[in-house]
Amino acid sequence: MDGVNGAAKRTHDKKETRVKYVLLILDTENEPAADSAEYGSWYAEVGAWYEKWGATGRLDGGHQLQGPGTAKTIRSGAVTDGPFIETKEVLGGYSVIDADTIDEAVEIAKTWPGAERGWITVEVRPVIEMS
Repeated sequence: MDGVNGAAKRTHDKKETRVKYVLLILDTENEPAADSAEYGSWYAEVGAWYEKWGATGRLDGGHQLQGPGTAKTIRSGAVTDGPFIETKEVLGGYSVIDADTIDEAVEIAKTWPGAERGWITVEVRPVIEMS
């Protein structure tokens, strides 16, 4: 006795359930100096990464952040300059992608230029839609 409710359930089950994931791009001490040829080449790889994943329809944007010296942090109502977190990695930017699972998002994140060379760290986190 499937009836109307059974048909509605089957339709719902077939619905795409992609989730958005943010790739937090963390700069490290190991990345090439900004004025080096190696950095210029790496930056071209990053541009190609955005082109590739943008063409798939899975990339939902991304932004590079200005340096940590331009940041303001609010903790317990007080405002301080910079992020001043205890780490040698600094959030340098982020990208948002659509993926079916976090494992798929991790596989995409592994393709971020420089991650395999230890120049950057990529943290993958599911996004909670607020609207």
